[in-house]
Amino acid sequence: MIKEQEIIQILKNNGIKTTPQRMAIISFLDHNRIHPSAENIYKTLKKDFPSMSLATVYNTLEKLKDIKKVVKLNISGDNKVYYDYNTEDHYHFYCNTCNKIYDLEHKNQGTKPGDHVNGHKVEETHTYFKGICKSCVEQKKLGGNK
Repeated sequence: MIKEQEIIQILKNNGIKTTPQRMAIISFLDHNRIHPSAENIYKTLKKDFPSMSLATVYNTLEKLKDIKKVVKLNISGDNKVYYDYNTEDHYHFYCNTCNKIYDLEHKNQGTKPGDHVNGHKVEETHTYFKGICKSCVEQKKLGGNK
């Protein structure tokens, strides 16, 4: 896990200013490993940063993506984009019932960034599974509404 001082140095090394808003976004990502959307981050931080715009959140997330400190996810099929602060190679599971995204602990055993496939250099891999998460399965077993 990357520490705040490390991310500040990485941002500075990449010519990115460390504004209070950007640091709040990074802190939110670090403390809320929920694969949030930009809108979710914005709604959460807006009360503490009333002058922050949704564009600031999007721009910060794009800069973090460009320096490979967040991963952009689009796995729900609803054209929503989510962000993952965990940039290590891993799979995701999307629950069709509660719409949550979970990190799967097991590592990608296949192709990874830097590998070459049929002469092409791989820069990113995205593997995800869709189904019903264990919480929703358990709720169904207990007679819940899900």
